[in-house]
Amino acid sequence: MQKFAEKISELLGPIASKFSTQRHLVAIRDGFIAVMPLVIVGSIFVLINNVFLDSTNGLLNNLGNFDKYKEIGLSAYYATLGFLSIFLAFGVGYKLSKEYELDQLGSGFIAVASVIALMPTSMKVSGETIFGVFSETYTSAIGLFVAIFGSIIAIELLRLLKKVEALKIKMPESVPPTVAKSFNLLIPAIIVLTTFSLVSFGATNLIGLNIYEIVSKVIQTPIQAVFQGLPGIVMVLFFQNLLWGFGLHGAFILSPITEPTLLTAIQENMTAYQAGLDIPNIVTKPFLDAFSFAGGGGFTIGLLIAIFLVSKREDYRSIGKLSAVPSCFNINEPLIFGLPVVFNPILMIPLVLVPVINVIIAYLFTSAGLISKTVVMVPWTTPPVISAYLATGGDFRAALLSLGLIVLSVILYMPFVIADNKTVKEN
Repeated sequence: MQKFAEKISELLGPIASKFSTQRHLVAIRDGFIAVMPLVIVGSIFVLINNVFLDSTNGLLNNLGNFDKYKEIGLSAYYATLGFLSIFLAFGVGYKLSKEYELDQLGSGFIAVASVIALMPTSMKVSGETIFGVFSETYTSAIGLFVAIFGSIIAIELLRLLKKVEALKIKMPESVPPTVAKSFNLLIPAIIVLTTFSLVSFGATNLIGLNIYEIVSKVIQTPIQAVFQGLPGIVMVLFFQNLLWGFGLHGAFILSPITEPTLLTAIQENMTAYQAGLDIPNIVTKPFLDAFSFAGGGGFTIGLLIAIFLVSKREDYRSIGKLSAVPSCFNINEPLIFGLPVVFNPILMIPLVLVPVINVIIAYLFTSAGLISKTVVMVPWTTPPVISAYLATGGDFRAALLSLGLIVLSVILYMPFVIADNKTVKEN
């Protein structure tokens, strides 16, 4: 069985390695990592506004009406999550331009300008058309797909135009290099922005849909439908944790695909939550963090507790003690590589199956209305149970479910820990 695991690793390893080092996917992944603090900050203010300050259901409503103070949180929300796609456009453009050795700062700004050029600049309010405005629909997480593709295409065009010597503006040697660099971007920037503006104009006038509507219909909606369906998210989790079993960070590798959809889903949920509307999505990033990644990938908090309960191996128990504190914050590398779980054909089975079983249970509970849907983006390092409570806007039932899933995961891991101990004794 060990040889079989090694053969699978030989097959998947190169594929996963190429996937995780592909320059465009790396730029997307790094861009998301860069904006994640803003996502969390915005989510904290959503939590404060709706869990504490709300005059109807807030925890502080017995002390008075605090609705006017929600304006503070709304300002912070619009300054972070309200412009998330703009921030991401800069992050992706900045990271990708570094790969191509372009002027990172200037290229990042051009990427942002290109994405903005695709946005409709008018909207109807009470039957009247207002010009010179941008809708939050396009600047928030809902516009992430256009931001990603737009910034990548803008940088690729800049890369191609950089090779054309005729487009470079020759500056005297006395001009500082930074100034010369900026002027070398001038003509390429004109070409790129003209191209994006023409595309936006053509889509609206020839097709009758703006670029965001086209991308939503063709790409975003189908992908989101897959992720919001139980079979789709089970498949994603299965593959993520299978990669973990071979020593590859599954969530990290697949993040360029999963992050845009999951962040869009939580953005839609937060928007609906603030407006007092029905919450649309079950599967979001905090949903998976709370109910599928307790202790880290593979729901390894269950493995850790199972080791303390049934393992007779002193080395396992010692590694368990060293891994206890990191596991409480969903950091499981000491456990995964210390035991190791990696390439362990016995422990790999629950590593893959436990998160899948737990997400099915959590999905069914949420779908049945037994727990609330997630409406707050909490940091992934938030300890289990607490994260479920916060992510659902303070639902104690979600916290109890999270606790129940931990108990279940311990029960599921225990037979495999015992079997693994026996294997060592027999050898």
